[in-house]
Amino acid sequence: MATDPGSTSQELSLTVEGEGRKKERKTLQAGLSSRKRVEYLLNLLREDESLGLENAEAIHAVGHRVVHGGVEFDKAVFVDAQVEEVIKRLAAFAPLHNPINLEGIQVAREILGSAIPQIAVFDTSFHRTLSEAAATYPGPYAWLQKGIRRYGFHGTSFRWASGQASRLLKRESDPGLRLIICHLGGGCSLAATIGGKSVDTTMGFTPMDGIAMCTRSGALDPGILLFLMRENSDINKLEKTLDRDSGLQGLSGLPGDTRILLPEAGKGNQRAKLAMDVFVHRLQAGIGQMLASLNGRPDAIIFTDAIGEDEPLVRSRACEPFKFFGVEVDLEKNATSPTDTDISLPKSLVRVLIVKSREDWQIVQDCHQLCQSRT
Repeated sequence: MATDPGSTSQELSLTVEGEGRKKERKTLQAGLSSRKRVEYLLNLLREDESLGLENAEAIHAVGHRVVHGGVEFDKAVFVDAQVEEVIKRLAAFAPLHNPINLEGIQVAREILGSAIPQIAVFDTSFHRTLSEAAATYPGPYAWLQKGIRRYGFHGTSFRWASGQASRLLKRESDPGLRLIICHLGGGCSLAATIGGKSVDTTMGFTPMDGIAMCTRSGALDPGILLFLMRENSDINKLEKTLDRDSGLQGLSGLPGDTRILLPEAGKGNQRAKLAMDVFVHRLQAGIGQMLASLNGRPDAIIFTDAIGEDEPLVRSRACEPFKFFGVEVDLEKNATSPTDTDISLPKSLVRVLIVKSREDWQIVQDCHQLCQSRT
């Protein structure tokens, strides 16, 4: 079973595998408090007879997406008291996520019992392969000793998209496969990978860094923050502005949802148009940054998660400046948004893929491997 308790939503899925049975997956969401969500969803899974989950003992493990694992974790781990303490300490780096992730772990243990392993899968672990130069900020060296460095996020999504892309391209286990992966959802970030390993990413110390997002600002001139702090020293208000009142929502004055903003921009709403133009401009700049880190032509550009999978205009505009590099999108195929499909023209020197985000399945795979290693 895999849980992904985000700051505003809860996703939970159950994977069943047994003799004579195929894998089954059930994903549920509920708009309740963090604790009530986990209780509600676990109870629903136990009550659904179609899943064959008669009692808690039928669950072999619970995997949890945890946003920040710091430098301590480079892979999934069984959760014990020491791991919980690290997750709690790292809440200072991801205050909107780690406390909720930790509560999900604790509630699942309370309901299911301590005999069932709880496994933490960290978003940051995928980016532990960044070089020292890529991971270090050009501030005082003392920052590194405080843990101030680039960690990167959305690692579970990138790992799944990288693996799925290698399968679609028929280049599994190719150490030279170069990919640019665009995870575009509520939070947005890009990663450059070589042979399935992260060499660069747009997010850094926190998930607020990088390209513009639905409600987050992304990267800013630090002088802006100093200016705003001198005007108003309320740190909590500034944090809320950067995290919840910026990005597409802040610029447009509308919900930061491309399903609303793109039609509004098409109708002539200038603020909606500006918001989308800024979003695409920052996305294009992020792709350019990833290009520079690959030390060669990418084999493919991947689009994943809600915006990446559902918005043809965002994909086509994001790729447009890179025609000189051999990127050619099939506009007809792109318009239908087919997932797990190559949408580039046959003549394109760089493949363009849409990969359906399946972070839950990646968590399941990581948990399965960890449990197998224990046995």
